[in-house]
Amino acid sequence: MKTLFSLIVLLFLAMASFADVNVSAPADGSSVGSPVHIVAQDGNAIAMHIYVDNNDAYQIPANALDTYLPVALGTHYVVVQSWDAYGNVFKTPLTINVSGAGSAAAPAAAPTFAQIQAMDSWDSCSVCAGNGGNGPGTDHGLQQGIGTPSLSGSSSLFTVGGAPWGAALWWRELGGNDGAYNLHYSLDFYMEDPSAAQALEFDVNQTAGGLRYIFGTECDIKDSGTWRVWNSQNRQWVSTGAPCPAPYAYAWNHLEWQFQRTGGGVHFVSVTLNGQTYNVDYWFPALGQNGSGLDVAFQADLDGSGRQVAVWLDNVSLSLQ
Repeated sequence: MKTLFSLIVLLFLAMASFADVNVSAPADGSSVGSPVHIVAQDGNAIAMHIYVDNNDAYQIPANALDTYLPVALGTHYVVVQSWDAYGNVFKTPLTINVSGAGSAAAPAAAPTFAQIQAMDSWDSCSVCAGNGGNGPGTDHGLQQGIGTPSLSGSSSLFTVGGAPWGAALWWRELGGNDGAYNLHYSLDFYMEDPSAAQALEFDVNQTAGGLRYIFGTECDIKDSGTWRVWNSQNRQWVSTGAPCPAPYAYAWNHLEWQFQRTGGGVHFVSVTLNGQTYNVDYWFPALGQNGSGLDVAFQADLDGSGRQVAVWLDNVSLSLQ
């Protein structure tokens, strides 16, 4: 009897290891837009992952997920996988066809500026990227028109390395647009070794009506592990408390920022990273400056080792209202 009971237990465990994760979206064999909305749950899970074409694209330490993943056009093999506290693995495979943009890919209107990473005439510096605009000269470069890794077929690779605590800043001028008060900054980024970076900075800057609005944001990977925003008046970073640990390696990370210029200041409204949205709601006064202009910027900071940081950017867009 004991032997029979043991066999029944083993059979139950073996069957459980092949149990499905409950994936409510998307449907197997369906045509969807990008980013792809994926919703799944497993009540007994302690962690869940999404694999796209055998690449780990998303993970969360929870028993349910609801996220949007940017996926290139074409047919893809997706696996939603979970683990329970005993190490048992459960998975549900499905095939999807990505045929266009989904409802969450962009605001209702098309981006005012799209595929900015593929535009020419980017500027850069390393010294100006340091503390007080006086950092160490650091080797850095930009390579455009990259097909792999890429979501659009034309990503850009930003590299910096060689100087401990060095950094490099890149920016692209977009011309004046004084009538824009609401800004939606969206992009995808990819890293092979996120542990090499001290921090990553994603910015939008606008000059209008005698004021300079600096929408400076930073994923402070190795210090606070949070999103920080720039207080222009006090010239300092302020932690929002919204988490920003090391990004996923060998996977595309989708980032969106909502900004407003209002009441003579910059309003950091919200940040969304890989489908998780955090209401930031920080406001700081803008600085006095004449002129009219708009630009987007990206900065990569090195840690004390000075080893190279490489970041691919794709689908960089800015929508204005």
